[in-house]
Amino acid sequence: MTASVPFERAAVVRWVRTIPVVFLVVGLGFGTWLSRLPAVRDHLGASAVEMSIYGLCLAVGSLAGLMLSGRVVQRFGPRRTLLCGTVATTILLPSAAAIILSGAIPVGLAVLFAYGFAFSICDVAMNVSGANAEAAFGRPRMPLMHAGYSLGAVAATGIGGLAEALGVPVPVHFAAVMIVSAAVLLSLLRYLPRDEATARATAEGAGDPGSASSAQRLPGPEERYPVTGSIPIIESAAGQQPAFTPVTGSIPIQWSDDGAPRESSSKAPGSGSGSARPYSPWRDPRIFLIGLITLSFGLFEGTPSDWLPLALVDGRDFSNQLGSTMLSVFFAAVMAVRIAGSWLITRFGRVGVLRVSAVIAAVGIVMTILVPGTAGAVIGVLAWGVGTSLGWPIAISAAADRAETAARDVAAVSALGYGSMLVGPMAFGFLGEHIGLLVAFWALLPFAVYVLFAASAARSRR
Repeated sequence: MTASVPFERAAVVRWVRTIPVVFLVVGLGFGTWLSRLPAVRDHLGASAVEMSIYGLCLAVGSLAGLMLSGRVVQRFGPRRTLLCGTVATTILLPSAAAIILSGAIPVGLAVLFAYGFAFSICDVAMNVSGANAEAAFGRPRMPLMHAGYSLGAVAATGIGGLAEALGVPVPVHFAAVMIVSAAVLLSLLRYLPRDEATARATAEGAGDPGSASSAQRLPGPEERYPVTGSIPIIESAAGQQPAFTPVTGSIPIQWSDDGAPRESSSKAPGSGSGSARPYSPWRDPRIFLIGLITLSFGLFEGTPSDWLPLALVDGRDFSNQLGSTMLSVFFAAVMAVRIAGSWLITRFGRVGVLRVSAVIAAVGIVMTILVPGTAGAVIGVLAWGVGTSLGWPIAISAAADRAETAARDVAAVSALGYGSMLVGPMAFGFLGEHIGLLVAFWALLPFAVYVLFAASAARSRR
C-alpha cells in the first residue's frame, strides 16, 4: 500500500494542473457567445428589449440546470457529466446562433435555453471536480481555477473581435471555437479520476509527508476495546438445554465520538419513526450562509460587468472608450488577484481573506461613486476588482468541504451565486432608471457588511 502513494500523489498533481485548463476552455466557450452579441443584434436589427429576451432565455436555462446539477453530478460523477455536457454545448451553441440568425426565433430561443441548461451543469461539474482536486491536493487552488475561467472569457472577447474584423459569420465562428474547445477538453478528461470520491479519500488519507494525517496512527476504538473470545451463554438448571439459543457471528458495536462503546440501536438508518429526511443543502444553515456569501460576490462581479461603463459615461461624463477601459481594469484586477489567491488563502485563511475582500470591495465601490476624475475612478475600480476576486472561489471550496455531499452543496451555492449575477444586474438597471446607475451602486454595500459577519461560516472543516 505504501508503494502506491507516490503514484497517487502524481495523479493528484496532474488532476490539479488539469482543472484550471478545463475552467479556461469552459470560460472560452461561454465568452464566445457574449463576444458576438453586437453582431447578432445588427444582423437581426433587434432592439435592446429583444436582445434582453435572448439573455433571459439563457439565464433561465442556466438556473434550471443549476437546480438539477447537484443530483446529476452526484449520480454520474464530474468526469462523465463533463463529457456529456461538452458534447451537448458544442452542438447547441452554434445551432442556436444559426437558427436565430435564420429567423426561426422561437426555435432558436429553445435551443439557447438548452445550451444554458447544459452549460450550467458543466460549470457545476468542473467546480465539484476542482474542489475535490483541491481537497486531495491539500492546498488552496480554487482561485487559480477561476482565474483560468476569467482568462478564457477575456480570450474569447479577443477572438470575437478578430472574427468580427475578418467578417467571419457568427455560426462559423461559434462552431470553430466550440469544436476546438471540445477536442481540448475531451483530451483532458483522462486526467480526471473516474471515481473522484475514492481518489479524494485516498489522497486525504495519505496526506503530505510530515503532515498530521501521515503521522503515526492512533489506535481506533475497536483496538482499544477489543471484542474477542466466545459469547457466554446463560444456561438453565444442570443437565437441561440452554435457556437461550446460541448466537453465532459478529456483534455490531457502535462507538461514541470519544471512542467508547455505546449501546447500539436496533433501528436501521432511514427506518421507522426515527428515520432522517433525505439530505437537502437548502436545509443546511452553513451551506445557506455560504450561498449568501456567493450571492453577495456574484453581485459585486455581475453588476459592474453589466453597468460600470454606462454608469461612468452617464455619471462621470467619461467617453465610451474610457468607460470600456474601466471595465477592462476591473477584470484585470480580478484575474491578477485570483492568480495569487492560493498563496493569500494559505497565508491568511479563508475567513480573513473574505473579510478583507469585503472591506476592499466596499472601499472600491464608494470611491467609484464619490471620487471624481479618471485617477480616482481607476483606483476605485481596481479596489472593487481586488475585493471581488476571491469571494466566489472561497465559497465553492467551503461548500465542498464535506465530500459525501459536495456535488449538491456546490450546486446549491452556485445557484445562489449565478442567480445573483443573472438577475441582480437587471434589478440594478431598474433602480438606475430612477436614481442613476452610479447612485444605485450604494445598494451593494449591505452585502459587504453581510460578508463581514458571515465569513466564519466558510472556515475549513477538513
